[in-house]
Amino acid sequence: MKNKKTKSSKAKKIKTVKAWQETAAKLLGILLQFASIYALIVGLVGWLMPPVQKFISGFLYLFGLPTDFSIFNAIVLFILASSIRHRRRLALWIEVIYFQFAFVILGIIFLASYFSGLVCKETLEAANFSILSLSFVILGVLISLATVIVMILSRNAFPTKIVNGTWWKALIIATGGFVSSIIGGVVASYLTYHGSVTLGQRIFYVFKESVSDFRYLLPFGQNIFNYSSGNNIWVSSTISVIMLLGFISAFLMFTRSTQRELSGNAKQELAVRQLILDYGDEDSLAYFATRRDKKAIFSKNKKATITYHLFGDVLLASGDPIGDEKSWKSAGEAFLSLARAHGWTPGVVGSSEKGSKIYYQLGLKATVFGDEAVVLVPEFSIENAAMHDVAQVMRRAERENYQVKIRRQADIPSEELIELTRLTEEWRNGDERGYSMTSSRFGDPTDQQMMIVTANDSEGNYQGILSFAPVGSDKLSLDTMRRSPNAMNGVVTFMITSLIEAGKEEGLTEISLNFAAARQFFINGETLQANALDKAARKVMKFFSRWYQLESLYRSNDIYLPEWRTRYICYDNGGSLTSVLFTIGQAEGFVPTNISSKIKGFFFHDYENSIENHWWEKSSFIKNVHQIEEKKRLELSNENNHDDTYLQKLNDLKQLGIAPYSLPEADFESVKNLRMNYENTDEFDEEEHSIQGRLVSSRGRGAIFFADLSDNQSKIQLVIKRDVINEYSESENRLENFATWKKDVTVGDRVLVKGVLMRTQIGELSLRVNSWKMLSKTLVELTEERKVSQTTFIEQTEKFSKIRESLILNGFIEVAKQEYLALSVGYDKVFSIHNLKINLLWAYRSADDVREFLSKVIDEDSSVNLSEIFPDPEMNKEGTPELKRALSFGLPAFTMAEIFISEETSNLGVNNKNEKK
Repeated sequence: MKNKKTKSSKAKKIKTVKAWQETAAKLLGILLQFASIYALIVGLVGWLMPPVQKFISGFLYLFGLPTDFSIFNAIVLFILASSIRHRRRLALWIEVIYFQFAFVILGIIFLASYFSGLVCKETLEAANFSILSLSFVILGVLISLATVIVMILSRNAFPTKIVNGTWWKALIIATGGFVSSIIGGVVASYLTYHGSVTLGQRIFYVFKESVSDFRYLLPFGQNIFNYSSGNNIWVSSTISVIMLLGFISAFLMFTRSTQRELSGNAKQELAVRQLILDYGDEDSLAYFATRRDKKAIFSKNKKATITYHLFGDVLLASGDPIGDEKSWKSAGEAFLSLARAHGWTPGVVGSSEKGSKIYYQLGLKATVFGDEAVVLVPEFSIENAAMHDVAQVMRRAERENYQVKIRRQADIPSEELIELTRLTEEWRNGDERGYSMTSSRFGDPTDQQMMIVTANDSEGNYQGILSFAPVGSDKLSLDTMRRSPNAMNGVVTFMITSLIEAGKEEGLTEISLNFAAARQFFINGETLQANALDKAARKVMKFFSRWYQLESLYRSNDIYLPEWRTRYICYDNGGSLTSVLFTIGQAEGFVPTNISSKIKGFFFHDYENSIENHWWEKSSFIKNVHQIEEKKRLELSNENNHDDTYLQKLNDLKQLGIAPYSLPEADFESVKNLRMNYENTDEFDEEEHSIQGRLVSSRGRGAIFFADLSDNQSKIQLVIKRDVINEYSESENRLENFATWKKDVTVGDRVLVKGVLMRTQIGELSLRVNSWKMLSKTLVELTEERKVSQTTFIEQTEKFSKIRESLILNGFIEVAKQEYLALSVGYDKVFSIHNLKINLLWAYRSADDVREFLSKVIDEDSSVNLSEIFPDPEMNKEGTPELKRALSFGLPAFTMAEIFISEETSNLGVNNKNEKK
């Protein structure tokens, strides 16, 4: 048993391929490809350049390859060259045995006959066979024999084996083609020749014509099969065409590569998702590696992966390898080894420059495919004059009262998410497009971190839906894009722009939009320096844009003034570029797959629709995805100095099924009103009150706890008794019991509580809690410093509220940021509040008048910066762009006051006496 196991393990060991073996395999493929092309143009070369024709024919003769014109030769050699390029071992044996080995055997037989006198030398001399010809035969035998030896030693470079059961299928097809050619030839002879010939004679004549088709393919074939009457062109043509089709079909079947199901599984997707969470902060295409029709192959240390799909005989990967960059090369080697082991053509679509360099180091070539539009969020400004089209769309959306909602998928109610999913299917125009830059799904339970953007019209109906995949913690990548047929023009622009503007507040840095294929052709063809080739290429691209939206994708993204990042195609060699491009067209949805898939289906098996086990729908898998995402979020929280104790309490709540972040119920009272209404009451009924706020203190032990709850307006004591809370949690079937409060609720948490009012023994107004709900779990300790900071913020907010009320009572209008524009359209007194600062504009009033007015509205602790502004363009050359733009509309003279509430206004260089003119 031990010996058997050792033998089995040795058999499974992958044999390494040496550099010279790889070179020999490539040279053989190039030689056959050259021979196939030469078989078609040999007549033309001989007519134009006879010496060149003699040299090339002699060169191919030394390797036992055919040198005469024949379409049959050309097609067989081309298929054989393709099989050699795909490293199919059977094709190697066919090529070596049929050409070089056969040449060696037949050459040795001829030389033995010549030197033994079995061949009449006078006959050879009459056929111009000289000593030079004899030397050429000897040289050809030696070179062919050397080729046989080298290719046998290089067999490890041809690991691809045939599919089980194709031997007899190919034999049946070849035999059927040969028999069909004889039958067809006999029929053609009856139709074209009406002489007195028996059926047997016709069959024998057609049989010899059929066999004679091999005379140009086999070495010395013209001497072995020297019969070809040529009396009936219709018979010979019929035989050639039928036999050609039969043998080509048999050859394709015979050299078909091994196939196996190439679909992902739960274990692989979890591993890919973990790598995306750990290393995918910079790759906008990383999340799309979770497509369910992709399979993953990993580096040796499992720290990097490449995802791919098999289209026919092209193994197509997308984007860069995912994971540790140090392991990218190892993952690439595994990917290429897989492709070559099965005779597939490796290809990569959408790789960045960094990823393309890795593939180039592994032997692939790269060419530009197109550009990815990436909006740099901090630099985006709708005020930019070059964004006139975007601003116009936003104004139209405002006039038509369109509203936008931006939410994580996890925050969308399940009923609404189901409706959105239905609309994405209903609004889809044709088949789903995309392979490298889309997940091909919407509303999946594993995509809780997807950012969903929806647009509603004035009646609340959905008019547009966008989804964005997360890229790290501060980037997004466009996935799904849908619009209602009844939506206003530009609804997608409205949603994208709204997301970018909101992203500024949320700390987003980049948003990746659509991919523009062949963008360089449009750019190069539009320049003044464009040559005739660039202009012609642009015209061709514009022509195909009628069907494939090449130009419209580029133009629709360019309005956001994005940063264009080049994406590449990587391919094995020049001969495979065509098949890789065609496959990319199929994968991205530009090339119809119905017809081509039926043609390829006979010879290749595509497993795209063969996934029957929908493992991604199982609750265990969904739970695992959520767990690794939560684990990563906790790790990031740790990096942000969050306390491990608080993180553990948050995780405990989730394990119990209690949401640590939720919305309060619709009806709750403010603590301030509750105290005002019952401050002087000593006896209370059993009326239940609902309040919410932050816990600012907690104390107690055993079966009773006390806590202070503040809603930023007032504070009240909570009394939490074990018996009361447990009784209510059991009766209402709630998870929030006393034990959970005691273990996992801490100072700083925001909670909603329900209970009845009471007074303690010392007479303090309190709320005896019946039930509680967690609204927001804190991740940091609420220290005294933070309490002071929050108190300061509350005081500043109250000041803002009082100043706003005073200004409105005195006839001021609150506007957004366009204060200057408000003055130009007739408003004399306007103000806006932004970033702890109030901007006030008062037309036709001096700084002294405004100062006197503000002394009655604001307290002495606030700081004011006053400026008198006159609408003279010469005086305002150094003004802001907004002011310069407003001057063109016609502004009155006015005074601007900047009111600072923050205690840190001294750092801004602002004081009460700071005035400008």
